Amino acid sequence: MVNALTIDVEEHFCYAYPGESLPLEQWDGLERRAVPQTLETLAILEAHDIRATFFVLGWVAERDPFLVEEIRARGHEVGSHGYGHQLVYRQTSEQFRDDVQRSIDIIGGISGEAPVGYRAPSFSIRNDCLWALDVLADLGFRYDSSICPTQLRHYGSPGQPAEAHRLDNGLWEFPPATTRVAGIDVPFGGGGYLRLYPFFLTRWATHRLNAAGRPAVIYLHPWELDPNPPLGPRSGLRRFQHTVGLAKTRSRLLHLCAEFDFAPIGDVLRSLPGSDELRLGFAAAK
Repeated sequence: MVNALTIDVEEHFCYAYPGESLPLEQWDGLERRAVPQTLETLAILEAHDIRATFFVLGWVAERDPFLVEEIRARGHEVGSHGYGHQLVYRQTSEQFRDDVQRSIDIIGGISGEAPVGYRAPSFSIRNDCLWALDVLADLGFRYDSSICPTQLRHYGSPGQPAEAHRLDNGLWEFPPATTRVAGIDVPFGGGGYLRLYPFFLTRWATHRLNAAGRPAVIYLHPWELDPNPPLGPRSGLRRFQHTVGLAKTRSRLLHLCAEFDFAPIGDVLRSLPGSDELRLGFAAAK
């Protein structure tokens, strides 16, 4: 079973929690670390001959365009993470469209090819803003990986399918990895869960999903390879979420790369039943 490995390329200060985020207009005055951390991630994947999907924030691509070129040059898929890392459910449909279109223009201008995959900041497409999926389809995306099919503190869409599926508007939805425990879809596929859970649970859950014939969508952020980020949320709870287990991220990524097979989302989707007519180009080097 080939799983999908996804990397959300953003800065360490691009956190988006309800009631706590740094205004976009302050970002240019902060220390940027996305370039070295993303290059380190690329080096790890290259050492294991693994290709992945990199959902790049438009703000980052705009300031460091060569990073998009480097990701493509190493054969990875380039998707959109929006422009300003704003929670989708805090935006109007017009604001959301403008944010995503801005990222398309930037990434497409660098790569010469519009991205066909999208991931919302903090998986923030919820049941109360599913209109965003129609906006994405209208903008030309072929797939989305933004809906977490369970209820969590500030995101989640309980009742949504946990497996990859095609929507009525033609868009494919490929949710982050969850496993069903006691009737509840429990997330495990990356971010704070990868850092917080004992690693044997992540390994067990991934094998369990694969044994059921389902590929897992695993995700992480390059900034998570830095055990000492210079800035974090003020709230103790949010800071814990943001920084717990950062020193473990690199070794856990190495373990995942050594034990499991991974590919970009586009490749994994093409291998699924019912995707025969799915024509997914993607912004990667040919």
